[in-house]
Amino acid sequence: MPKIIAVLAAVFGLVALSVHYRAAASHLSAPSDDTLIKTFQSHRDNFERLRQMATEDMHQMSSFSESTISTALPESRRNEYKNLLKVSPGLVVGANYDGSIRFIFVSDESMAIGPGWAKGIQFIPAEAKPIGSGTDNLDDTQKLPAGVYLREIEPRWFVFYQRDE
Repeated sequence: MPKIIAVLAAVFGLVALSVHYRAAASHLSAPSDDTLIKTFQSHRDNFERLRQMATEDMHQMSSFSESTISTALPESRRNEYKNLLKVSPGLVVGANYDGSIRFIFVSDESMAIGPGWAKGIQFIPAEAKPIGSGTDNLDDTQKLPAGVYLREIEPRWFVFYQRDE
């Protein structure tokens, strides 16, 4: 019986270590604040147009990527989305009823075990209250407790990082 307990403890320890390592390694793949800010600045018109379109279409799709654009939209609209989403491969756009729009560049929300996290750019309209803590740097996020963090790029546009436990 003690051997079985030791084997089970070792197996669970290896699983926990693997999950921790995958979560830590995935944070290393998150783009730096400077990369996100430069991407925003060089494609600002695309982000603004995506924001407008997502706000208009949020009743048909509140979250989408290039591969999940609603087929209920006209083909010309779907093509415009696909063209605009080329700003970054794998970009996911999420619209909220308060008018805020998130452009998720990288996330780990698909993990079955462990906390999920996401990093990207967020638009928060003037009439919505920003949810989260302001900060000057979101590059070393592993030291931050769970929560939402915002770094202003310009009025109403932010780099965001969110981690849930």
